[in-house]
Parts: sequence; structure tokens; C-alpha cells
Amino acid sequence: MTMISIHRKQRTAAVVSAFTAVLLTLACLAGPDDRAVAGPPWNPVDSAWKVIDNLELAYNTMDLDLYMSCFREDFEFHLPFQWGGGYGKQDSFWGYWLEEEFHQGMFNCGQVYSIDLQIEGTNQTPWTGDSTGASLQLNRAFSLYVYLDESQSEGYLAAGEALFICRKDSTGEWYVWKWWDQSQT
Repeated sequence: MTMISIHRKQRTAAVVSAFTAVLLTLACLAGPDDRAVAGPPWNPVDSAWKVIDNLELAYNTMDLDLYMSCFREDFEFHLPFQWGGGYGKQDSFWGYWLEEEFHQGMFNCGQVYSIDLQIEGTNQTPWTGDSTGASLQLNRAFSLYVYLDESQSEGYLAAGEALFICRKDSTGEWYVWKWWDQSQT
């Protein structure tokens, strides 16, 4: 009777082991779950919030091409104050080409070691400044740390609110059309 009991236990263990091996093999052959959630960089940018995700990633990776893909030539960056915009006049905003020049300098100058930009918020509503109703406003809180050294002991901090006005371009992709900086620091 003991021999039969041992043989049954061995057969049961062998069947369980074989079954487990088959399941593991099938899991390996199936590969990763194709339903995994994608993340930035988003392509195509088929939602306004995706362009903000791409902008945040571009800053954190200092990727100028990705950053500039968040805008089109009609882009405006609005400041909470007047600045000497050039040509002897004071301006409250700048456009696409200055945005590119500023960020090319920041991302590629060798003076900035790393950047940590965190953008928080999820609301989006139609922007009342667009009579077509096609533009969306996205109010976001942000904190931006620009570190000048590896130890992150030197750098700059900006924090506050930003208002992004996003709309679709001629291909149907969303971009940041206007950006109001409402920094506190």
C-alpha cells in the first residue's frame, strides 16, 4: 500500500510539474501583453493632453526636436510681465523662433546638467477666446527645477500655474498655440 501511495504522489508531482512547464512555455511564447498602455512621446498627438505630456517629457530629456514639435509657427509664450523684446520695444510675449532659440541654448549649452519638470492637472475646457470653439484651455500647476551640476546643489526653480491653449493643426494633431506663464517664482 505504501508503494502505491508513493507512485501516486510521484505521478501527481510529475503531472503538476509538466502542467506548470507548459504554462510557463506558453507565457513565454505569447510575449508581453500587447494591451499595455503606451506613454509619451505620443505619436500621433490626437488629444490636447498628449501634447502637454510630450512637452513635459521633452523638458525632462532636454530633447529640442520633441519640444519644438509641441508648437507651430504661430506659437506665443506670454509672460506675467513686460520684457525688452528687441527692436527697442517692450513685449509681453515671444513667438516660435525665440522659443526655439532659448531652448536650444538651454538644452545644448552644456551649462544645464538636468531638468525636472512636473506638470499636474487634468482639466480641459473650451477656450472662450476662440469663437470657433475648436481650442481647448488646459490649466496646469507646474514645478520646474533646472540643475547646473550633478549634485543638484546649484540651479533654478520656477513654480506656479500655466495656461495652455491647444488646438489642432491642418493634419489634425494637437499643439500648444498659446502659453501663459503664471509663475510665482
